Amino acid sequence: MVDPIIPATAPDSMFRRIGVAGPGLMGLGIAQVAAAAGIGVVLLGRDAASARAGHRRLADLLQRQVTRGRLDTSAAESILARVTPVADFAALCDCDLAIEAVPEDRAIKNDVLRRMQQALPPGTLIATNTSGLPVTGLGAALARPHRFIGLHFFSPVERMALVEVIKGEATAHATVLEALTFVERVGHRPIVVRDGPGFFTSRVFAAYLDEAIAMVGEGVSPALIEQAALAGGRAMGPLAVLDEVSLQLNWQQAQQARVDGLEERFCRPLAWPVLNRMLSLGRGGRRQGGGFYDHPADGARRLWPGLAEAFVLLGEQPLPEVVERRLRHVEVMQALRCLEEGVLANADEADTGSMLGLGFPAATGGVLRWVEEHGLARFTEACDAMAVEHGPRFEPSSWLREVTRCGNGLAAWRMGQSRGVM
Repeated sequence: MVDPIIPATAPDSMFRRIGVAGPGLMGLGIAQVAAAAGIGVVLLGRDAASARAGHRRLADLLQRQVTRGRLDTSAAESILARVTPVADFAALCDCDLAIEAVPEDRAIKNDVLRRMQQALPPGTLIATNTSGLPVTGLGAALARPHRFIGLHFFSPVERMALVEVIKGEATAHATVLEALTFVERVGHRPIVVRDGPGFFTSRVFAAYLDEAIAMVGEGVSPALIEQAALAGGRAMGPLAVLDEVSLQLNWQQAQQARVDGLEERFCRPLAWPVLNRMLSLGRGGRRQGGGFYDHPADGARRLWPGLAEAFVLLGEQPLPEVVERRLRHVEVMQALRCLEEGVLANADEADTGSMLGLGFPAATGGVLRWVEEHGLARFTEACDAMAVEHGPRFEPSSWLREVTRCGNGLAAWRMGQSRGVM
């Protein structure tokens, strides 16, 4: 289990200039929040044209935020002026921190990380913005893995306050402290998680999304799935989220897990058949022309009519509350497993991560606060019944049964009561 870590207050001069490799959506978001905090940013593209194009996209993104009233013109101009597009890794030579934000491909990331370390002064902090690739494995490509850490920002970066700080097996304690200081310097809220497949947020959210995908494959009405999620307090249905994130990306993540030889539970077995089918039909997500939804340029998204042919609907649909329960309980169960396995320091961090990073309804207090209020005994009883009907993913562990039997909820795993170390 990870220890709660309190960063020391650092002077503004600690991070004067940072490098961001990858002028895509995530890289531009990280560049924006750093520049907004008064930090100079070197935005590294694969060549001069891509670096300049990234800088222009950042200007367009800032202008849209000005138009929508989220940013004033002078602030947008100041942010853009602090970001310098470059194509040469040598431009990172005076950076205090370098973050890679390139595609979720291990080979690409390893190449960029090695080239970053060669260009940086010895001992410079290096971070990866991976959302799921184990940090320890990526750090193995570096000569100084003790100065390497995961900083998982969420999209859109300027509005999503959470950052998962992932400590690899070789990451030094001082590196964690510096990373936490940087995250707070750019106005975000860090939670420290143990390295492993999916970390905390991606692992928990994948369980939620995969349950929705599985229900599509079973013949549950996609509209019913979306409505049940909204009734449960989510701002957007899971199928709509998948379209935004990209079905293709989710498929690639599952494929990468298989290539890496991870346990089957980390290879998205519930989602795989439906994702395969959707991609074979050319439905990779909104940016790929449409997924579970059509996204007309002149109107609101609507569920793709072809779903009814691709996945035959059940003659008798489940009750909305049954669908809502499946979505809620599978997500909570995965969060409990993360707590049991020491993926994070305590239940409070899980609650913070679920609300700020996963869109778990804020009124509940978070994913694990909800199960305490709901009642662990009531929850485990419901999961036992769901395990019989839907499979072992709902089966309570012996740890959860013992915690339930003790009758103290998760008090022993709340802030200041955490037990054990990573």
